[in-house]
Amino acid sequence: MQPEPVTLPRPETTDASYFDVAAARAALASGAVVAFPPLDLVHWGGMSFALNFRHDPVQDALRAGGFYEARELRALKGLLGPGAVVVDIGANIGNHAVFFARRMRAARVIVFEPNPLAAAPLMANVLLNGLSGVICLDHLGVALGAAPGQGYGMRRHDRNLGATRLRPAEGGIPMLPGDALLADESPDLIKIDVEGMELEVLEGLSATIARARPLMLVEVDDANLPGFLDWQAAAGYRPLKDWRVSKSNANYLIESARDDARLT
Repeated sequence: MQPEPVTLPRPETTDASYFDVAAARAALASGAVVAFPPLDLVHWGGMSFALNFRHDPVQDALRAGGFYEARELRALKGLLGPGAVVVDIGANIGNHAVFFARRMRAARVIVFEPNPLAAAPLMANVLLNGLSGVICLDHLGVALGAAPGQGYGMRRHDRNLGATRLRPAEGGIPMLPGDALLADESPDLIKIDVEGMELEVLEGLSATIARARPLMLVEVDDANLPGFLDWQAAAGYRPLKDWRVSKSNANYLIESARDDARLT
């Protein structure tokens, strides 16, 4: 029987006073102790997950013993064999990243997550599952966009950690185009879940996408769908499948139109 998780205090801040991402990365690199805020622990399927929010869709799924967005993850596993290189942009607490590393047996998963509230359990989940050799945390604490920027903060969403949004001039989070950090990478899959900033993130990944032609899973706000479809056509991509996530957005699985079809 799965033990009942500990009841946690509600995290009140969205900055380094909750979890100093840079200090945690430095401690991890030097072999020092990483200081984490209070976290729940749940165990199932030979895996462990650290959690810090109630009534959050990702964490509720993990508490219940399953992965969030299981339909999408099953589709990706059917398309990509072991040994894939994955870029996870908007990694949240590591639901997708742990699946890619453990269930899909990816060779490398490069995560981007600027929110300290998510970065704490994300780093803990990498360590708890012995995945520090697979999941790359080098860019934890960095936001991706169309152009370099500084001073971004997070606007908290109390019932959905993943819905926390970046705001300019409200903090100390740096922003970079993905191409600046992925110049030496040729990902097989790029997953993007960035709460309405998907078009800016895609613009900043133009060189990487043109070079690698990866499979892509992109969460798109309905308001951004016309722009996304224009981008998809201009970039030479075609739709494979889509899933409604909420009343205002959906996940779109797309592949290069220059590749053989991967879904049958």
